Amino acid sequence: MIVAPGLGPSVPGDACENKAANAVSFPPPLRFLIPVLLLLLGLLAAWMDYELDLAHDLERNFNDVTTQAEATGNRLAQLSRQHLQLGEIKALRDILSDWKHEHWLRMAAVVDEKGRVLASSSAQWEELPAEETPAATAWKRASQNTGKIMESDTLAGGEVTVLAAFPLEIPTQSRHWLLLVYDRADAVLHAHQDARRRMEWSASVIAFMCLGLWAILHFGVATRLARLARSVREFGEGRSVSIAPLKGGDEVHELSQAFRKMTQRLADRERERTVLERAVIDSAENERRRIGHELHDGIGQQLTAVLMAINGLHDELQAQAPAFAEHAQQASQSLREALTEVRALSHGLAPVPLWEQGLEHALQALADATTRSSGVRCVFECPAHIPEISEATSSNLYRIAQEAVNNALKHADSGEIRIGLECRDGFLVLEIDDDGCGLPEMPSKGGGIGFRIMQHRTEMMGGRMEHGAPPAGGTRIAVHIPNTP
Repeated sequence: MIVAPGLGPSVPGDACENKAANAVSFPPPLRFLIPVLLLLLGLLAAWMDYELDLAHDLERNFNDVTTQAEATGNRLAQLSRQHLQLGEIKALRDILSDWKHEHWLRMAAVVDEKGRVLASSSAQWEELPAEETPAATAWKRASQNTGKIMESDTLAGGEVTVLAAFPLEIPTQSRHWLLLVYDRADAVLHAHQDARRRMEWSASVIAFMCLGLWAILHFGVATRLARLARSVREFGEGRSVSIAPLKGGDEVHELSQAFRKMTQRLADRERERTVLERAVIDSAENERRRIGHELHDGIGQQLTAVLMAINGLHDELQAQAPAFAEHAQQASQSLREALTEVRALSHGLAPVPLWEQGLEHALQALADATTRSSGVRCVFECPAHIPEISEATSSNLYRIAQEAVNNALKHADSGEIRIGLECRDGFLVLEIDDDGCGLPEMPSKGGGIGFRIMQHRTEMMGGRMEHGAPPAGGTRIAVHIPNTP
């Protein structure tokens, strides 16, 4: 039903539904869930890439160091054997000292079978036991083996080194060893820093892309879909008459256009249905009025004439044949009762005060007739004169009041009924209260045919109908329609 904005029928539970819709739920909406999942997957991929890059860099550096250690060790081992055979320890020291600036080399030393440093790339370690130099681990490994040694080692301080030991086989002399210690701490640190820097850049790019994806999903899709859903909900609840199309050239825009065309078609059909229903109701009302007038002016007048004739016959029989006068009296009484029923029926179908004196007098007459016929006190209250309203509106309001009063008499078991009519805040308000037990079923869940007809008449006038209990208990039916002639 198309109604004026703000006058749509109230829907119980709207506030609870809106509150529930705004509550945080799990799982979160897709516009949050998808970017978060992509972010987690991206960060996991960045971490795995960090680990792989770091392992690759460390392995490459280790290979470079071991290759260098192999070449340097073979060269120095050959030179060391020559100088040891000639007993040229000073020359050996000079040679080792010349190699101290080689990249990554921390210490190069020639050690005798007792572990004493004979020559070293740095004079501070000469003549010291190998256990007291950076080559302590290398000497320990060499003293337990007989062949060449090449391995990596991590010291207690976290320093990463590559140890190399080359046996020096010299005729007529005991075995000596060439020990090499390469420091990879800086290279490992730089590898970690480079891998971490690449991971940070990757994570930043992934986070920025996920943020952009969220912005697109949130502002470009979800927000617009929420706006469209709100418009459709308002249209469905009767709080708007159309759906505004959303800007853009995507599927959301096309969806809003489709909804807009659908609502326009529904609105056109609703207007056609409203016109047809109004025509049907007007036709039915005119037919009721015609039948009421026929009963009142036709059959009622004929019955009145017959009653007068029977009364005259009764008078003649009373004088000439008293034995038959009693039968005439009984026929006259039955005819009076029938005439009363016909008049009551005609007044119900076409209430004379409504068409001749207006809605206020018709409602007052309805209250008086209800009190007389039912014994239930029925009062009409109208604080101020109601401005002139249309005949159709007066007829609908009267029929609503008539149906509500009948419902109160049939179902509410009430002792008093109040009919109220007043202008309030730009609306014409009709209220019917009773002090009974209330409706047997909530009208919002279906109700009877009478309730649906009252609601339909209200919507025909572009208003809203509410039901509930007045402060004193019972049932209240309230109809609010725009106060227009």
